Amino acid sequence: MQFCIESRVPAAEVPKVIRRALLRGWADAQIKQDDRLHPLTTTDREALVDEFRKLDRQLVAAATADIIRAANANRPANVSLGEPALIRREGMKQRRHIPVRNLISQARATVQAIKPVFMMSPLAVSQYLPADMEFDVVIFDEASQVTPGDSINCIYRGRAFVLAGDDKQLPPTQFFERVIEADDDEDIDADVTDFQSILELAKSSGAFRNLGLRWHYRSQHEALIAFSNYRFYEGDLVTYPSAQQDGGNVGVEFFHANGTYRRGGGADNPREAQVVAERVIHHYRTRPGASLGVVTFSVAQADAVVAAVNNLRENHRDLDAHFDKSDRLDGFFVRSLESVQGDERDVIVFSVGYGPDEVGKISTNFGVLNREKGWRRLNVGVTRARQRVEVVASMEAHDIPPTQNENVEALRAYLEFARRGIPSLGGRSISTGLMPESPFEESVLQTVRSWGYVAEPQVGAAGFRIDMAIRHPEKAGLFVLGIECDGYQYHAAPAARDRDRLRDQVLAGLGWRLHRIWGTSWYRDRAVEEERLRNAIEQAIAGKNAGLRRSRSVPSRREVETVPAEPHSEFRWQEPYTKAQRVSLPYWVEPAEPGNHLHLVEPVRQIALAEGPIHMETLSERVREWWGIGRVSARLRDNLDLAIKKSDLLRENDFIDIPDRPVTRVRCKDNVRKPEHIHIDEFALAAELLVADVGGATRDEVLTTLARLFGWARRGSLVEARLNEAIDRVVAAGRLVEVDGKLRTAGQR
Repeated sequence: MQFCIESRVPAAEVPKVIRRALLRGWADAQIKQDDRLHPLTTTDREALVDEFRKLDRQLVAAATADIIRAANANRPANVSLGEPALIRREGMKQRRHIPVRNLISQARATVQAIKPVFMMSPLAVSQYLPADMEFDVVIFDEASQVTPGDSINCIYRGRAFVLAGDDKQLPPTQFFERVIEADDDEDIDADVTDFQSILELAKSSGAFRNLGLRWHYRSQHEALIAFSNYRFYEGDLVTYPSAQQDGGNVGVEFFHANGTYRRGGGADNPREAQVVAERVIHHYRTRPGASLGVVTFSVAQADAVVAAVNNLRENHRDLDAHFDKSDRLDGFFVRSLESVQGDERDVIVFSVGYGPDEVGKISTNFGVLNREKGWRRLNVGVTRARQRVEVVASMEAHDIPPTQNENVEALRAYLEFARRGIPSLGGRSISTGLMPESPFEESVLQTVRSWGYVAEPQVGAAGFRIDMAIRHPEKAGLFVLGIECDGYQYHAAPAARDRDRLRDQVLAGLGWRLHRIWGTSWYRDRAVEEERLRNAIEQAIAGKNAGLRRSRSVPSRREVETVPAEPHSEFRWQEPYTKAQRVSLPYWVEPAEPGNHLHLVEPVRQIALAEGPIHMETLSERVREWWGIGRVSARLRDNLDLAIKKSDLLRENDFIDIPDRPVTRVRCKDNVRKPEHIHIDEFALAAELLVADVGGATRDEVLTTLARLFGWARRGSLVEARLNEAIDRVVAAGRLVEVDGKLRTAGQR
């Protein structure tokens, strides 16, 4: 009230002042009490977000390192026996190598340990892999282009099965077979059979979980994906607006060629091909840093474009470097719809080819487009670009005769879209005209506009929208700065990674310069936040715009160090034999005296704990060493037997151990024990680990190697009998199998 009196507030306004003061006091109390709103200052909040981004990137790098460590841990021993020796011998040969399929069959365990991931086509799988070779996971990429018949030979090999693909793109076809068989290009396009894909079969079966990926990354301008999102994906894709709304380097543009489709011969459109060639030269003159590809409706038109480009290049030899075919990912190409899936370039020139024929008639026969679900080919063709599509056609949408064919109607709609843009879809353009979503955003928008800048709220055509964006005062079609408020769009993100790292990363890749305003800071430190915002706008306007650029990002990868593999004779599982620590007896105790076995219980237990399973003779030798006994008498042996019984140790065939403790160590380094003093389970474990390390070896190789590892230069009858008994025991237990004269781990064949 004192404020109202001193400020001479009119009586009618006093209730409003009191209400504002109460609400502000309540808001201050909530901000102070609610930990979710802390930290309060922009500096502290952005420091917290920056720290999260740093740690999240480190997490990705750490995952890569974990994979490398796991692969190294599973790497087989590089020894001179079994499968590693076979691979080394084949690698040293200059000629007369055994066939790849036979090599993989004979050394499959080592091959899979060295290279745990195989990247192969279904045909290569049949050619090079044994029929019974298995994997943990089988993954199909571009599964929409694989027939069930071609995939069966891969599917049965995996314990898990993952399909990745888009059933709204190209199905499996006979196209490449027809390319070889057909006499002319028109025959190729007219007689291509489509098949059901393994992706369609899996989805229709209902037996598999279906996970849709909604974020769309490739298109750096929403117009590039807007048509397909509206027409084919039912608006389900989440797209992101580009910082450059329009201009000659982005979006979709229509070029009318006034060409003639040669229906009577050639099945191509030479005039349109010439216009395409001119656009190719124009591209490399004006956008030399951006990659380029040409997509045509037919093979005949692709051939015509290649000829036109080659002819035009005669006058532009300084551009020859751009036509280098060795760059598979970014090099220039000319391809028909049937062979372009999986490719992408910064700019795509799309040549329809079809149009008015020699008598001016436009037919509704557009080759493969007229086939059932031919619109999938159109979807592939128009979504290959990252930044710009130039549609070159000899007809417009209204020139196509009316038809009930959904595929032709899709083409008509796309030509209309190329001419008119996003409004032709019945949706909003990137500048939506929508209002801010909260009073907070309204306050920021009013402030920016009061400074004389042109600001638009809710920028974006579909999916994600930037809260508001400021247009460049001099460069038309360019948003100079995006402003993000921590409102609905921020809090609606399902995960902190999406909200605080990935979304900003995607927008930065689309050319956005972003400035974030936190609601609590705008409320508490309005003057400071306004100054930050004004400085951000001025700096953005003063900055340089990179324009169209080569945009294919190369993901950062952890540096992997490689070293030559040298043969060695030591395995990771080899351990030295460690003796138990000495246990002293009271000076008055005579170990062999009757009744003194109670004093031997703890020493015996310690020996069994450290050295078990241990043979009785080795145990007797240990106590003799500890207590300076000349020889182990019958009375001492009796006392040891009584001590073993008293200590509840397990005694089996003169071997002593802790009850229920499995044998997990192979103590063969510097071994001095006799063959009969080593437990059969320790030999069995050594055989199992050896075979697992080398992938597979003959019994004779295993016997020789084990004898050498335990320090016996010769395989006497006793050594051979003990080792064979151990191998037979492991085979009987099912942990090893003996197939075709080779020992392998269970599961290997």
